[in-house]
Amino acid sequence: MCYELVEFLNKDIRANRRELETIKATAQDVQEIIPIVLERGDQYFREIWNNLTENDRNLLQRIIQGETPTPQDKGTVRRLTRKEILNQEGNAFQVPLVQKYIEQLLEEEN
Repeated sequence: MCYELVEFLNKDIRANRRELETIKATAQDVQEIIPIVLERGDQYFREIWNNLTENDRNLLQRIIQGETPTPQDKGTVRRLTRKEILNQEGNAFQVPLVQKYIEQLLEEEN
């Protein structure tokens, strides 16, 4: 993500002849590079997805849909927390970019 942001800003500096000292990354800049990061990191994100069990995938899909894990999900939450996919509470992703990728993947499947 950092690499893509620096590349994006460098292109902006060259295209608009801006002074290096005056340019700062903004939230908008980060939003603009997310599709690039997801595309270029596809192999990494796909590997994460492919290494998940069906239970893991089902729980992540339910969390994306706004559901809260149930007591029956305790083992799955623990496993996904150890894999650094979910936070300790098991109700949110640790890395929003992973969530964004899975959301896109699920949209493509439907």
